[in-house]
Amino acid sequence: MTPPPASQAQRLSAVLLAFTEGIGTTLGVSEIARHLDIPKSAVHRTLAALIEVGLVERAADSSRYRLGSRATALAMAALGVPDVRTSALPYLQELARLTGESATLSLMIGNERIYIEQVEGPQDIRMSVEIGRRYPLYAGASGRSILAALPPAELDSYLRAVELVTLTPATIADTGQLRTELKRIHEVGYAVSRGERDPWAASVAAAVFGNHRVIGSMSVCGPAARITDEAAAGFGDTVRQSAANLSRALGHRPKSGSTPAVTQSHGID
Repeated sequence: MTPPPASQAQRLSAVLLAFTEGIGTTLGVSEIARHLDIPKSAVHRTLAALIEVGLVERAADSSRYRLGSRATALAMAALGVPDVRTSALPYLQELARLTGESATLSLMIGNERIYIEQVEGPQDIRMSVEIGRRYPLYAGASGRSILAALPPAELDSYLRAVELVTLTPATIADTGQLRTELKRIHEVGYAVSRGERDPWAASVAAAVFGNHRVIGSMSVCGPAARITDEAAAGFGDTVRQSAANLSRALGHRPKSGSTPAVTQSHGID
C-alpha cells in the first residue's frame, strides 16, 4: 500500500493527480481525504493553494472541485502544442457560421476528454457545453474520433483499462462493437453520434492533431431532431476540413497519403 503523502509538495501533487485517477469528474474534500488517507483539513489547505494558482476550481456545486484552466494549459504544454484554445477560436467561429450549429473543441486528458472552448450556434434552440467537464472517450463522436486516431498499442491499452458503461440506451458499451465503429474512421474521416450521453442531442466530430499525435477533437453539436443523418453527412466534410486546418496551424504535418482519423457512430459529442 502506498503511504499517504507527507510533505507539502507531495500533498499538492497527490491532490492534483487525484483528479486524473478515475475517482470522478468532480471531487469533494471527503473523497480526496479517503483516497489519499490524509486529514480533511490538509485537503482543504491544499485545494486552497491549488485554486489560488488556477490548477483547481470550484465546480457548479460549490462543495466540490474540478481541474482548473491552468491544468489544461499544463496538459497542452506536456503535449508540446501551443495555446490550442486561442488557435482554435477562428476555426470554431467559422465552423459555427458554416453549419449553423454550436462548435466545440475537446482536449484529451488521460483516458478522458474535456471541453476547452465552444462557439454557440445562432439557432434559438442550440447546444451549450460545460467547459472543463470530463467525459469518457468511448461515448460520443468527439471521444471516439480521438480513440480512432490512437496508435493500435495505445488503443489496446485504453480498452484494457476502461470499463465501458452504458450512459443511455444508445451508448456503445461493447468492446467488439466499439472496435468495429473505430475501423470506419479511416474510411470516412469524421464521427457522427446521436443520443449516447444526452438522448436529445447529436454531433459530428473529427480528430485534431498536434506534435505528431492526436490531442483532441472538433465538433458541431445540436438537437438530434435537427442533425439528421442527411445533415450529419453534409457537416462531415466541413468538420473534417476544419479539424485538419487547425491541426496544420498547430504544426501537424500528416504523412503522405494518410488521412485524419474518423468515427461514424451514434450519440452526443
